[in-house]
Amino acid sequence: MEVSTPLVSIGIPVYNAGRFIADTLKSVLDQTYTNFELIITDDGSTDDSVAIVKTFDDQRIQLISDGLNKGISFRLNQQVAQAKGKYFVRMDADDLMFPYRLERQVSFLEQHPELDAVGSSVVVLDDDNHILAFRKAKLLSNYRELFSTILFNHPTVTGKTEFFKKYPYSEHLTGVEDADVWLRSFPQSRFSVISEPLLFYRDPLAFKLSTYRFRLLQKNRLLRHHPYLKSRFLLKTKLMTENFLKIAVATFTHLSGNDRWMISRRNQNSELPQLEEWRNVLKKITNEQS
Repeated sequence: MEVSTPLVSIGIPVYNAGRFIADTLKSVLDQTYTNFELIITDDGSTDDSVAIVKTFDDQRIQLISDGLNKGISFRLNQQVAQAKGKYFVRMDADDLMFPYRLERQVSFLEQHPELDAVGSSVVVLDDDNHILAFRKAKLLSNYRELFSTILFNHPTVTGKTEFFKKYPYSEHLTGVEDADVWLRSFPQSRFSVISEPLLFYRDPLAFKLSTYRFRLLQKNRLLRHHPYLKSRFLLKTKLMTENFLKIAVATFTHLSGNDRWMISRRNQNSELPQLEEWRNVLKKITNEQS
């Protein structure tokens, strides 16, 4: 039986990712699945990100750099509009693909043509490539769960390009742009997850209160105007109140000098069932010595 290998479009939005972008690109270019185009959109970086990207001589790379800072939603929509592939692959500029990520996800989607997108589990890294945790992907089936739980770890998603064109990212909901897409699309779409990790996901050990606060306020903005919650006042009030309480706790924790607690709680009680195997994969990507 002939294996189908359709063209795939990978989109990486970049903003001041000079410390990580070289290893990120290496992990993409070394994929076992090779029929892809790599669309990189720089969002007005002020570091050496663009210069580093230009050192990679590969015809599959398309670099768009206009010197403007337009935000991640604009850049993602720009990538989708540019994409020529059957599938569009999300990827962040500081994360690392397992070498067989594309192969696994494309094969899965080809075998399940009814699906619109698929995500995966992740292995969490800090900025120095230390493995912190394993986050297992869970497929949600209850629509209400989406208002308090993210459907996918966003950079693990691969889906039909037509799906992303049908449900573009909202530029006024930057910070929760992915949650908004899943909430709008979920009733009419089919999703799945692959339980094995296919991405090393970066979770720096530096808590940024301003970013955390901004995202929760954006989440409340999404909740405040969402059609589903219009006639569900008590549910909307509960969800928004929880987010305000999270901001209050984070602010108190930050002012009391306990930022590391905010980070560590995300990865506590995490088992690492294949730690040595993951370390070996990571070493090959980053060329680190044992």
